[in-house]
Amino acid sequence: MPVSEPSRPWQHQKHEQILRKDSPIAFAQLSELALPHLVSFLQQEFPQVEGHDCETAVIDCLLNYYAAPEKYDPEKITLFAYLRMASRHDLLNALDRNNRRKRPLHSIDEPAIQPQLVSDTTSESDLEELAEWLGSSSRQEILQRFEATLNNMDRQLFLLMLNGVRESEPYAEILHLDTLPAAEQRREVKRAKDRLTKSLSRFAKRQEVDSR
Repeated sequence: MPVSEPSRPWQHQKHEQILRKDSPIAFAQLSELALPHLVSFLQQEFPQVEGHDCETAVIDCLLNYYAAPEKYDPEKITLFAYLRMASRHDLLNALDRNNRRKRPLHSIDEPAIQPQLVSDTTSESDLEELAEWLGSSSRQEILQRFEATLNNMDRQLFLLMLNGVRESEPYAEILHLDTLPAAEQRREVKRAKDRLTKSLSRFAKRQEVDSR
């Protein structure tokens, strides 16, 4: 990360204080460190996006967390990792909303997303059928239908895939693999993404059958 994050015990303490509402300054203390960290993270991830938009996404992310801190599970990932993913998601949503004002909503079968949903282990016939079904559905429709069938961990992984995240680190954090060597992390992350891709392919086939 371009800006270092505080220790995990410190993050856990602030979260507990915010969750229990027993410290009037806990959120201010968290924001003081998290805001520059998250803005720097987004600016590195999205160098083409204006700094103001990154800052707005971070502020929205922090306020959303403060409004519902119980949504964060400290047993899975660190608070700052959770906020990084949330701020990235908020920024992508904001960019999507801006894009919708200028052009029709793209389907999931677009260059930035499709490579994340196609694995080397998927058969050619599966890809043809999957591409046909994906091409007839919007990204949001697919997310709502398929996401509803997933458990919480797979839902987080699939959301990263939909948003075109290529780096292994966010996936590894969700899978609790961040202590493994980088090569092993990449291997396990690819395995998880392949599994979700196959699940999506099977789901697409069922949708096609049900619509007949």
